[in-house]
Amino acid sequence: MKAQVSFEFMMSIVIGMLVVLALIVLFANKLHEVVQDSRAEQVDVVLGMIEDEVTFAKGAMTGYTRRFTLPVTIEGGNYSFNLTEGTIAISYEGKDYTRGFNHRVNGSLCLADLNESTRVFEVKRTAIEVTLSACPDCVPDFYNCSYYDARHLCYSPYMTTDEINQCRNLYCLCES
Repeated sequence: MKAQVSFEFMMSIVIGMLVVLALIVLFANKLHEVVQDSRAEQVDVVLGMIEDEVTFAKGAMTGYTRRFTLPVTIEGGNYSFNLTEGTIAISYEGKDYTRGFNHRVNGSLCLADLNESTRVFEVKRTAIEVTLSACPDCVPDFYNCSYYDARHLCYSPYMTTDEINQCRNLYCLCES
């Protein structure tokens, strides 16, 4: 009799623990989904900022220029930024988020991680196109962002590290 009561008590404890464990797993999964949704919303905000700037420039008069900044991190995590042929792509936490424009946007940007010096962007409106650039103080070259890297035009055994960095900044090259 005592053995049966002990067995039933232990079984009820085990069943109770299994129920609690199942609830914890369900709660952890829901929390993970909420965190992922929050991160996706933050990335969407950054994409929206870029899209708003470009769309406004598209409707502005020829000669319109505006500089704007993007956050260096999203929820404390670094992200990369890529613009090719009118499509913005942000890579964050192993996922790619993209957004395309319904009008032509000239520019080729590829930044492995935004930092204090690469977070400033400039949008310009010319008579025929909108240009997005991460180099507001240089004349950007709108070839593929790896054009200069592939040809090693910013590398030479005779260049100092500062000269190499200045060259890379001048041509908005992809970060290694």
